[in-house]
Amino acid sequence: MTGKYFRYFKLPKDPLFRLLVINGAAGLGIAALVLGGIFVANIGNLRELVLAADDPFLPVIMLAFGLIITLVSVVMGSAIMLLGDKPREGGGGGKREALRFTAELTPIAVTAAGPGAHKTHN
Repeated sequence: MTGKYFRYFKLPKDPLFRLLVINGAAGLGIAALVLGGIFVANIGNLRELVLAADDPFLPVIMLAFGLIITLVSVVMGSAIMLLGDKPREGGGGGKREALRFTAELTPIAVTAAGPGAHKTHN
C-alpha cells in the first residue's frame, strides 16, 4: 500500500548520496518532532508569544529553519563519521583500528615568568 506513494521517489544509486539522503530525511523528521515538542510543551511561553504575534508564521519558519539546519547537519555528520576505512562484506563501512603510540613520551622544560612579566614599557 505504501509503495504506490513512493514509486516516484528513487534513492540515489551512489552509496554516499543514499546515506546522505536517508540521514537527511531522518534529521528532518527529528527537527519536526523537536519543533512540535517545543510548542506542545510551551517552553518559555513560546507558544503564547507566537500566537500573539502579528504574523505568527514568521517566528515558526525561523525556528524551523534553525532546527532543520542544525539537526540535519548533526545526523548527516554523525553518519559520515561512523563510516569506516575498511569495507565489509555487503558494502558497508568497517571499524577502524585503535591508534597505538610507539614513541616514548618525554617531558620538556618550560620556564614560567612571574605575574609582572608581561608589562609593557613606554
